[in-house]
Amino acid sequence: MITYAKKLVLIAITSGLCTTSMESKADTVNVFAASSLVKVLSEVRRQYLSKSSEKITNSFAASSTLANQIARGAPSDIFISANKSWMNFLDKQLAINTSSKKPFLLNRIVLAAYEKNWRPIEVLTKKTVNTLLSRGRLSIGDPTHVPAGIYGKQALQTLGLWKIVQDRLAPAANVRAALAMVERNETPIGLIYRTDALNSKKVKIVFTFQNTSHNQIEYIMAIVQSKERPAVKAYYNFIMSPAVKHIYARFGFELP
Repeated sequence: MITYAKKLVLIAITSGLCTTSMESKADTVNVFAASSLVKVLSEVRRQYLSKSSEKITNSFAASSTLANQIARGAPSDIFISANKSWMNFLDKQLAINTSSKKPFLLNRIVLAAYEKNWRPIEVLTKKTVNTLLSRGRLSIGDPTHVPAGIYGKQALQTLGLWKIVQDRLAPAANVRAALAMVERNETPIGLIYRTDALNSKKVKIVFTFQNTSHNQIEYIMAIVQSKERPAVKAYYNFIMSPAVKHIYARFGFELP
């Protein structure tokens, strides 16, 4: 028979286990970030964990995919979007802490080719586009919702070249998938971020679009609503701190 005293002990032990479990869970910081940040945020995470015992998990996908997941209640603490639109989408739904919404990094859009013998192009014309696509399609993040694809479409529209390529696209779920197509030589050329091209050993930048040809490529970071725990705030501050600016520069990002 279990005595009253033993019951109290069991309750205390059970409560202790629950509390420990909850604290362990609370110490995990879940970061949802644009797929173009895979390498740089993995390095930032490594640096942070060398001095902290917190658990940091990174989940990468298209900003549109992540924003919709957060809106449906996915367990995210920090969201980093590759454009303002998807962050504003969450802001309107009261899904993020508005005061924590800050500009994070800047990027550029480029055309990158698989073949190393492609020479850099100074002026992108209909003739050069047709030459580049003579061996296949243009890989691009789906321009209906992927930020890199949206920026790329804007840039090509500015140059009057969108109509030439719109029926010759290989749309991808995110910009990293668009890069992978070029790296595997499935497409001869891809419209991707400059940082992804710089950090790939298999592609070469052949053309860089002027910033004025598209909306500013600005990453935005925010803490998800009701998730401003000390561990979350500490990692958020670390990501934004001068201590890791050299990492962003090393991977080719610019600061706002």
